[in-house]
Amino acid sequence: MSKQETIRIPPSARKLGLAGARRGINVGNGTKENEQLIDPERFWDIRAAKYDRLFWTKDGSYLEEIIRMGALKPDHMVLDVGTGTGAVAREIRKYVDHVVAVDISDSMLSHGDWTGISALKWDIGNSFFADGIFDRVFARMVFHHIIDNLDRAMLRCYDLLNVGGRIVVAEGIPPSDTPTVVNWFTEMFRHKEDRLTFTAGSLRQSLTRNGFRNVRARIHVMHDFSVKNWLVNSGLPPNKQDIIVALHRNAPSEVKRAYRMRLVEDDCIITTKNAILVGTK
Repeated sequence: MSKQETIRIPPSARKLGLAGARRGINVGNGTKENEQLIDPERFWDIRAAKYDRLFWTKDGSYLEEIIRMGALKPDHMVLDVGTGTGAVAREIRKYVDHVVAVDISDSMLSHGDWTGISALKWDIGNSFFADGIFDRVFARMVFHHIIDNLDRAMLRCYDLLNVGGRIVVAEGIPPSDTPTVVNWFTEMFRHKEDRLTFTAGSLRQSLTRNGFRNVRARIHVMHDFSVKNWLVNSGLPPNKQDIIVALHRNAPSEVKRAYRMRLVEDDCIITTKNAILVGTK
């Protein structure tokens, strides 16, 4: 594939749920004549090869906070949605006897270590599990990919939980809720992939709207985040990486302050924020 092609998923391939959300990744100049249609599996093939080299995926304090919010017990049956290569599922397995990890990507699953974990390829939009069988559902960095059917995906998670069960959601959010920062964040990510922009407040509203009670949020701050590491291991070609680096270097002063941005040779070091929310059925 040349650098001048754009990968997009056709509407016919946008199934309901997670698969429907993972719509594609722009890797070219965006001109119509250079667009190429691929399915969601191809999109995740591109990302899977270097996914585990992303520092944030294995950040210990981030994982610890996610697990703490879950209030796990040994006899819990836990579902990890959009598990990727399984970093969250492996952490959960330390605390419970039964973990089911699901993802729509064979490539992601093939890069994981599933010792003691039931891993399978599954789209949450399809029926497979009986309702009410899980005590916990985890979804880290999943819902921002669900462009078309966010409510359906959240409702499916709700249905899979037993009464009193919890969902734990973790998503990257803008470093500030001001319009300037949120708009810049949204525009910057537009050059990387199709995705939703969340704030802690908007995630809380979505979970509440879909039936979850007692929704609360914590903000996890990740210091010394390397933009270079993130982009080099993103699956993007160099020209797209350069655009995103330039957006950081030339960001408005309000954005730089919010990120506590430092320019270090060919890298931008920033402080990022992740919202971790828990809700009860």
